[in-house]
Amino acid sequence: MVHSFDTPIELWLNWAQVVIASRGIPYTLQYVIRNFILDWSGTLVDDLPAVLEATNYVLMRAGRTPMSLEQFKEEFALPFTVFYERITPEIPIHQLEEWFHEAFRKYQNQVRALPFANEFLAFCRERKIKTYLLSAVHPDYFEEQYKTAGFAHTFDGLYLSVHDKRKVIKQVLEENRLEPTHTALVGDMCHDLECAQVGGIRAIGVLTGYNTRSQLLKSKPDLVVDNLKVLMELLREHNMGLPSEAFIPLGERT
Repeated sequence: MVHSFDTPIELWLNWAQVVIASRGIPYTLQYVIRNFILDWSGTLVDDLPAVLEATNYVLMRAGRTPMSLEQFKEEFALPFTVFYERITPEIPIHQLEEWFHEAFRKYQNQVRALPFANEFLAFCRERKIKTYLLSAVHPDYFEEQYKTAGFAHTFDGLYLSVHDKRKVIKQVLEENRLEPTHTALVGDMCHDLECAQVGGIRAIGVLTGYNTRSQLLKSKPDLVVDNLKVLMELLREHNMGLPSEAFIPLGERT
């Protein structure tokens, strides 16, 4: 098999790996991350309070009992149709969506940028790392939330209203000619991590959104961090590289 390397440093790293391995020393090649595919809700912005309010409005209209925050985080899943098919199977999705949007428009002014989100995007921009947004958020909501959150970052690509990210991840990679070994997806839900695995890219979970650590670990991510600040610190320490295997025991860097 012939391997191609994009830069002299990668050629050098490959040579170093061969030399070190020939001496019986374990070595894991680190690939520099050049592209981040980012989730929106729970990763860059905190929309959980607004989504919970809107969801409980839907449940009320459907004759169901409202959920607490803890119950919602335990029950909610993407694609959202799976969640509603389990909770309100007798009500058509289009009706549930109508109720949800009716309520969410009233609450979305609560949405704010998560701590370190702007710093992380600036960090990527300064290092010429490309960023792509892959989210279920509606384009109208995204535009409003982007302004409210005070973002000034220009994404290299926007993929919005994507209800099942697993079905489009390969399209994102192919359309933008992203090399999987240099690409990572950052998200707060198991669905994000499963999406990354379908695309053959690194899966990084953040604990700033919908899913808990125990939930994320079930999806076998490469890494779980408390927030984007921790991720930035790790990237700095490893010269923008992430090893081909999980190099930080999950939970020790949070």
